[in-house]
Amino acid sequence: MPEEGENVVVYVEGESIANKEVVKTNLVDTVKNYVKRLLDRWNPEESDFIVLKVPQTINLDLPLSKDLYKKVEKYGVKRVGNKAEVEIPTYEIIYSNRWMGEDMEADKFVVIMPYINDDIINQVINNILSSLSPEGEEFLEE
Repeated sequence: MPEEGENVVVYVEGESIANKEVVKTNLVDTVKNYVKRLLDRWNPEESDFIVLKVPQTINLDLPLSKDLYKKVEKYGVKRVGNKAEVEIPTYEIIYSNRWMGEDMEADKFVVIMPYINDDIINQVINNILSSLSPEGEEFLEE
């Protein structure tokens, strides 16, 4: 059975965080539970319902504290120059979106990932928002 841990569920509306919840279950069960919950919020006449598993690469300043290292070591910490690079398993559940030609605009979605700290949450959300934005701009303060 996969290990239980702290995961964070981040509700994103537009280009900002609407809500954050920390839950203590294993990551896959958390994703499945939120897929079921979000189906009720989805309008199939207006939007697609998309679940993506997209590992996010994040950069951390060195040296890492012992506590931070314990939380990220299972995700393959690599040294890249004067930073540490970690690939965090991340799931996106997009339940309100529209298509503009070949580009999708996500209005409401949820990001689920292991909880490490708030800086990492902001880094991941920024990565996701900039991947969904044609300009590739940063949205949240780090």
